[in-house]
Amino acid sequence: MAGDTTLSENYAFAGVYHVFDQHTDSAVPKVQFAHDDRHLLACCSLDGTISVCRLAPGPPAVLRVLRGHGGGVADFAWSLSNDVLVSASLDGTLRLWAPADGRCIRRVPDPD
Repeated sequence: MAGDTTLSENYAFAGVYHVFDQHTDSAVPKVQFAHDDRHLLACCSLDGTISVCRLAPGPPAVLRVLRGHGGGVADFAWSLSNDVLVSASLDGTLRLWAPADGRCIRRVPDPD
């Protein structure tokens, strides 16, 4: 918790419904805030994408949509410094992403 603020002040969900609009036809299995950042979050989708979103300041916005997986993205995780995302897809690959610019840093196929 930051300072003497309440839980609702630390995680204000106002406007969250806007950042999921691009995933209307596919399930969103995971949403996760970045480490120590109550305004930056990402969500993965079974449409094969990951959306990186900013909730504040200003209106909520999708900053980047990470594309490249050939199947649905089932899970992802932020690095401790929030400068890398790792995603696991139903296409049998892991990908490392730079969320700041949306590029795929590395693709790791399942050896089996």
